[in-house]
Amino acid sequence: MKPCKIGLLLLLAGLLGGCGGADEDYNAFLEDWTAGGKEDTAYYNPDGIEVEVDLEADVEASSYQIFEAPAQLGQFALTYLRKQGQFYLESLAEDASSDQRVEWQIDGLWKTAAEARSAPVSKLRHFRIRGVNAVLLQRYVSGASVGKVYTAKVPLKPYSVYSDAGNSCADPDDHMELDATIYWYMWNPDLSGCRIATQDMQITISRMFAQGKVTYPEYDRLIADGRITAVVLFGQIGDGAISDSDPGMSAYKTMARNLKNAKFTEVTPAPVGRRFRKTFGQVEFEIDLYSPRDFSGLGDFAHFSNFQRALSEHEIVVYDGHSMLGASDFWERPTYPSFYQIFLYGGCLGYEYYVRPILAGKGGWQNVDIMSSVVEVSANANEFAAPVLSKIQYTLTRGYKVSWKDLLQAVRNKVGDSTFGVSGVRDNCFSPAGSLCGTPPDPNTSKRYENTTSASIPDNSSAGVSSTIEVPDSMTIASLSLELDVTHTYIGDLRITLSHGGKTVTVWDQDGGSRQNIAQSFSLDAFKGLSAQGTWTLKLVDTYAQDTGKLNQWALVITK
Repeated sequence: MKPCKIGLLLLLAGLLGGCGGADEDYNAFLEDWTAGGKEDTAYYNPDGIEVEVDLEADVEASSYQIFEAPAQLGQFALTYLRKQGQFYLESLAEDASSDQRVEWQIDGLWKTAAEARSAPVSKLRHFRIRGVNAVLLQRYVSGASVGKVYTAKVPLKPYSVYSDAGNSCADPDDHMELDATIYWYMWNPDLSGCRIATQDMQITISRMFAQGKVTYPEYDRLIADGRITAVVLFGQIGDGAISDSDPGMSAYKTMARNLKNAKFTEVTPAPVGRRFRKTFGQVEFEIDLYSPRDFSGLGDFAHFSNFQRALSEHEIVVYDGHSMLGASDFWERPTYPSFYQIFLYGGCLGYEYYVRPILAGKGGWQNVDIMSSVVEVSANANEFAAPVLSKIQYTLTRGYKVSWKDLLQAVRNKVGDSTFGVSGVRDNCFSPAGSLCGTPPDPNTSKRYENTTSASIPDNSSAGVSSTIEVPDSMTIASLSLELDVTHTYIGDLRITLSHGGKTVTVWDQDGGSRQNIAQSFSLDAFKGLSAQGTWTLKLVDTYAQDTGKLNQWALVITK
């Protein structure tokens, strides 16, 4: 971990924590969430898309710093791009493997980090780091493609900027005293007095992720035992001894009051903090609140056991506190449970700092979704987390149709353009229409029926177009998957249904917004138990004028 003045960082109420002027009268748990869609993508952010980029630049550093220098230089790029409001790069400085991700150009050839360690330091100057995650804001997405190059102004000597430039290349800050360890966070080479040597780091898009898959929280896994457990960790925002007037304490008390007003019952005694419980249909929703006195933040070693307990025992974990410039290793320390979890991270720059260690702790995306922000957060948990918890409770009795888009949009509507997004949803399987994943069909029990005749979809016509498949075999349906291949220039126009035996199921209901084409498999449990024999009718309706498309082909995979 890089040197960092932890005590100083805990002072940064405005910069580093989920803090700020909350609306004391707002109660998300009393919101009416009746309206709402269900569109989402692999990484969903109302304000941007996720890409992978390669960083390439020169660097100069001493022999004992040279292998960590590229990651440190990446921190300067992170700040420069963030202030430009364009790209938001993941932080590399706290990644213990960052030096292993670097390639060095030596005598015209690219060498791995391991190979470069035997080379003279004098030859280690030009480097690249591959596969760095980043969020690109929507207003810059047009024209973005693999190979497109952006630039960030960074120093040549990252470790001597403070001694070389003093405060001439740093934005002033009322809360922080400038020193060498945090210069990257205050970096601004465009100041008129900045005279040190700089360079343009190249940031090249190396990967763009497929868009269009509709994803949801894994509701079936959340409610498998008939209950959902959540915990909200309110960190200390102010300095010194924790007082009742600390913004973290105030936010804690506000959420407790809001839960009571929403008819949650307080359960006493609580294992830690306060516990509230309410039943929705057949599901019990339990929310624990930890005050700053139970866990003050990512440097509170005295109460680490409470932090561990919060992560071990709850399916939804909310953190509302300081990020400490990414310098804390608290997200690397706990033992993470094997069950599916949702993390709602409210500390500033959570995407850049802490998505990676949480992902590593969970062992991959299969068991975790992480909501985080790419900018400083001025809202507390009553504004960024309560809408999510409230909308999840809403969907428990309404068919689980609230997607990650709905949840993120609810947050955005409350906190504004704070660029919250959710990571880890690319492989989510749950859908209210049936599993999005499914299993390969068993040829002994499954059969596939297809219609490969293409058909144009009439533009803005309620009549739409219909296509049929005749199933000659008599069998009772145990499971059914619909394979759909549609070309369309605006899939948010489409409504698609499948009908058989007097039952009609909506497969696609104006989802996907402006994205193009549908190539997806849908597991449809609604037909389970019916006879498969007879006519199956797929109907596609284009609900708005201008954009057009066609049904290319479709198929049914039926398991008896």
